[in-house]
Amino acid sequence: MRFHITRCYPLPTVPLSSVALATTLALCSLAAVAAGKTYTLDADFDQGVLDNVNHSAPGSDQLQINAVGVGLPMIWIANHNEDSVSKFDTVNNKEVARYKTYQGTPGQTQGGNPSRIAIDVDGNAYVLNREPGTGNQPLLMKILLEGGIDRNSNGTIETSRDVNNNGRISTVLADGEMYSMTSNTIAGVQDERVAWVRDVGVPGDSFGRAVCYSNDGNLWVGLWNSARLYKVSSADGSTLAGPFSTSAQGFNPYGCTVDRDGIVWIATLGSGLGKFDPSTSTMSRFLSGNSDYGIALGLENNEKRVYQANTSGRTFTKFNPATNTFSTPAALFYTAVGVAVDGAGDVIVPNYGSGGVKKFRPDGSLVWSVPQQPGTSTQYGVMLDGNNDIWVMHLSTNNIAKYRGTDGAALGVYPVGSYPYVYTDGSGLTSRNITSKTGSWTVTYDSGAAGTPWGTVSWNDLLPTGANVEVKVRTADLAANLPLQTYETVTKGGAFSKQGRYIQVQARLTGNTENESPVLYDLSIASTIVACDVDASGSIDKNDISLIMAARGQAAQAGDPRDADGDGVITVNDARACTLQCTKPKCAP
Repeated sequence: MRFHITRCYPLPTVPLSSVALATTLALCSLAAVAAGKTYTLDADFDQGVLDNVNHSAPGSDQLQINAVGVGLPMIWIANHNEDSVSKFDTVNNKEVARYKTYQGTPGQTQGGNPSRIAIDVDGNAYVLNREPGTGNQPLLMKILLEGGIDRNSNGTIETSRDVNNNGRISTVLADGEMYSMTSNTIAGVQDERVAWVRDVGVPGDSFGRAVCYSNDGNLWVGLWNSARLYKVSSADGSTLAGPFSTSAQGFNPYGCTVDRDGIVWIATLGSGLGKFDPSTSTMSRFLSGNSDYGIALGLENNEKRVYQANTSGRTFTKFNPATNTFSTPAALFYTAVGVAVDGAGDVIVPNYGSGGVKKFRPDGSLVWSVPQQPGTSTQYGVMLDGNNDIWVMHLSTNNIAKYRGTDGAALGVYPVGSYPYVYTDGSGLTSRNITSKTGSWTVTYDSGAAGTPWGTVSWNDLLPTGANVEVKVRTADLAANLPLQTYETVTKGGAFSKQGRYIQVQARLTGNTENESPVLYDLSIASTIVACDVDASGSIDKNDISLIMAARGQAAQAGDPRDADGDGVITVNDARACTLQCTKPKCAP
């Protein structure tokens, strides 16, 4: 930590020489001129939160994206029969929040009935209500992973939380753990972690059954009854493109996922595999001879594969986009509705008919097979968490079961909302490792003084063609208020203006389509320095002192960084005062 504060004491009663007096005045004018830190060693990076990034070898002193990707430590679960979605902490195995997704009577035919979720690279959730029987356009909403929008301007974020810390959210509003919706508009949303709600499509469209995150940061939404696909903005829910009809190809969207090239792959509920190429607006369909249900993306030898669970025929089929061909692994023949692919490319498929969970290699060879956990019911959706452990949804018992990813060991059964009916990736593993290979490092730095003016963030990196490192910052005088602030993207070494005791910096690493990761070698945070930083480098060092000494005797304008004592003339007193403010030992540059 480099933070320099000069304290000004009452002047002594004994006479001071003019040099001593000038130096004292200079010190008094340089209070809190520099704050900052450089992160470059493994131990430095460990001061922040590593999310899908690592410094793989001890002493490597650099960050790169995980070779075996993981999802978030939070998973999102749609509770179909109570029109809500649960946020579940997979580290502590607790439900930490539950959000209303629709204003209506839960459990009735004409309700919201959420069942599809997409997760973006930041962990925000997009929940699509099916709205069967209403004839309405389906309602889509965005729920923020952290922070919120202070819509009532009271300085706090009213949002769902586990008040009594029992690991389950009460739906009784008087308990203060969940907020209501008074209408299906953002004005009717009481929970301030909900960013927006929007109807998708046009009047006449109905029954939302597919939503997925795209490689450009937006969404694709599929409507079942009207057989249409829309592109939707993740920023505000507005329609960006569409409708694109799937009816000519003979299928209706049931689920979707997007690969790293932006191709939208569509589950069709028994009608094959749909493909939409946004670059050409072309729609096509491929038939495997099996009755498909769930859909997932994976990599095999760094090549894309699309997997479909099957309710008849083989347990799962594997589609190779390079050859447009299916393969059906031998000796697999049980009914499945959910399918997921872990960070290593292995395929997890719960047995819908007789229970149990199995993990396979992409070629169909068995990794492990375990029985269903007691106290659960028929198995539907499946997803992976931030440790590549496995979560299976059980509708009629209103709970989810956890299995260790490495060997299938049973890790417990946990309650959620009514009828946890979700087939999609609820942890963002697909979005963060297939759709867009990405990870982040987030660190919070305490300057020690309120109102610290921040000025630059600089870093050194290695960028393979098509890869990227993006850095964002936000500040606050209270650490607890950081999540309420909006991140601002900064340029490498570029000036910005933010104030606050705390600065939070997030570096996002994004790989290219060849799955190559960028490397972050170091990152430096610096406050704004006016006095003494002559070369505007963000630090005070011997280079600045040399420039001051070279200008001795020259007149100085107001604000001249060489004129530390502000007397209008650059003198040796300025050099002496600035030497005491150097930001490294021995005034090293």
